[in-house]
Amino acid sequence: MPSVSKEEPKSALYVDSSVLIALLAAGDKQHESAVRLVRARQRPMVTSSVSEVEIGRALGRRVAPRSVQRAARELLDHCEIVDLTPEIRNRAIEVRPASVRSLDAIHVATALVAGLNGFASFDARQRIAAEEMGLKLVAGG
Repeated sequence: MPSVSKEEPKSALYVDSSVLIALLAAGDKQHESAVRLVRARQRPMVTSSVSEVEIGRALGRRVAPRSVQRAARELLDHCEIVDLTPEIRNRAIEVRPASVRSLDAIHVATALVAGLNGFASFDARQRIAAEEMGLKLVAGG
């Protein structure tokens, strides 16, 4: 899978699993917002390898048909996937506020370590952490 280095252009957009799941689930309350975000984007999408697990678990809970599972794989194939590294793990420990959930901290840390500025999420607590850590919020809320 492709990965993003700190030398990559900072114009890529970090999308967390809430955005990706909303894209896949037509009945999701954020589906239309996610579709608008992706249609309007003029830059590549980047996400953490953690998103692969979160999407798989979410689809499993919904007993997703094979077509949705296939769509999930295709969607992830259009994202640059950043693997969880020691640097990201260490940065996630530093993410504020301290009350942010661990997986949310990993998403924020991944965007920071990858040198990205734009951050898209529909998770309110994660958005607070991203903003507090200096990332520019792009969608959600």
